[in-house]
Amino acid sequence: MFSNSSRTRRIATPLLATVAALSLSACGGNQQLNRVKTPEDSQVRMQAPKKSVYVRASFDDDPSPYLGRFVPASLPADQIDENAAAQTRCSKFVTHKELRAAGTFDEVINASSGVAASLGVAAVGGISASAGTKAGVRVTYKLDKKMRAEISDPDGFDRCCKAAPDQCSNLMIGEFLSGTGEVYQFAGSEQGIKAAGRQALNTGDFDFKSGIAWKRSSTFEKVYFAFRTQAARLGSAKTAPDDCSWANAVPTSLDGTYFVGMSQPAMSEAQARDYAQRNGRAAVVRYLGEFIQTSTGSTSSAVDGFLKDEDKISTVAKGLARKVKAERFCPAEQKETPDGMMYVAQVLMFFPKGEEIAAAKATLDAVEADLQKQGKLNSKSKAVLKGMRTKLQK
Repeated sequence: MFSNSSRTRRIATPLLATVAALSLSACGGNQQLNRVKTPEDSQVRMQAPKKSVYVRASFDDDPSPYLGRFVPASLPADQIDENAAAQTRCSKFVTHKELRAAGTFDEVINASSGVAASLGVAAVGGISASAGTKAGVRVTYKLDKKMRAEISDPDGFDRCCKAAPDQCSNLMIGEFLSGTGEVYQFAGSEQGIKAAGRQALNTGDFDFKSGIAWKRSSTFEKVYFAFRTQAARLGSAKTAPDDCSWANAVPTSLDGTYFVGMSQPAMSEAQARDYAQRNGRAAVVRYLGEFIQTSTGSTSSAVDGFLKDEDKISTVAKGLARKVKAERFCPAEQKETPDGMMYVAQVLMFFPKGEEIAAAKATLDAVEADLQKQGKLNSKSKAVLKGMRTKLQK
C-alpha cells in the first residue's frame, strides 16, 4: 500500500505519468482550481476533479455489464455513477476489452453525491459535510489494468441510434480502471484542521498536501474502483434538425440519401402531405436514373425517355413506398386561392444506401416492361438492359 511517515503527515505519492483516463497536467501551464470556503480559510484552493472520471458506487473485479451504458443527457454531473447509466437496445453493439496497465498516481476525481455520502463525509474541524461532497475525492493508487468499451459494429450502432434516438445519449461509460490504493475525503484546510487541535486530529487518518487536509475513508486492492465517460456519438442522435432548415440545406448521411418533397396545392393538410411524399419518391426515381448511369458507365435512350415521363415515374415511385421513409414534415403552409384555402407541405425523405441496387434493377425492369408494352423491345435494347443489370450486380 502507501507508506506514511506519521499519522498526521503523509508524503504525497508523486504523479509519475499521465494516463488518458485520469490525465492531469503534471507540469507547466495553469491548472484548473476549485475554491472551497471554510471557516478558517475562505479561499482554500484545490485542483478541480477530472470532469470525465468518477469513483464507482461499489468496487469489484468485473464491471463489464456497465460498459456501453448511456448516461442520461439531463443527469447533473453530481449524480453520475454507473448505476445511473442505462443499458438500452443500442448497448448491444458495445463489447469490451481488458488491458494491462501500470503507473502510480495521486489524483482528485469526481464522486457523485450518493457515492460521497456512502464514503461517510462528515464535519471535521468545523468544516461542513457539504463542502466535502463538492470537492471530489482524492485517490492515490497503483494502476494494474483497464477495461475498455469497443463498438463492434459502428454502422449498426449508428443506425440503431438514428432509428431510436431515445435509446442513445451523447455520453456513455467507456472505461474502468483497476488498481490498489486509498480514497480520501476533502476535510478542509491544513491550517484549519491543525487549529482545531488534537481532538480534531484524533478523529481520523489525515494527509496534508498543498495546504489541503484529506481524511482517509477507504482502501482497495486489485479491484475496479473508477470509470471514465466518453462521447458516444459525434453529434446529435437525430438525423436532421427539428425545424424546417433542412428544406433549404438538405442533410447528408453515410447511410443513404435525403430528398425533399414538396406538394402541389391541396384541399387539406393531409392531402398536401400525401402529395409531398409522392413528389419525394419521384425525386428518388430520377436519382436512380443517375445512379444507374454512374454505376454501369452506360447510357440508354430508353431509360432516359422513361425517366422524362411523369406518369411512368409515378408508377415506379409507388413501388418505392416501403423503401423511402418520411422523416420530417414542415407545418403545411396555407394559401388563399380563388378556390378557397389551400395547403402546401414539404417533407424530408430518406432512401437507404442498401436499397439502391434493388431499386435500380426494379427501375430497369419497369423500363423493359414499358418497351414490351409499346412493342419497342428488340434484341439490342434487351441486351443493353441486361448488361446494365449485370454491371449493377458487380
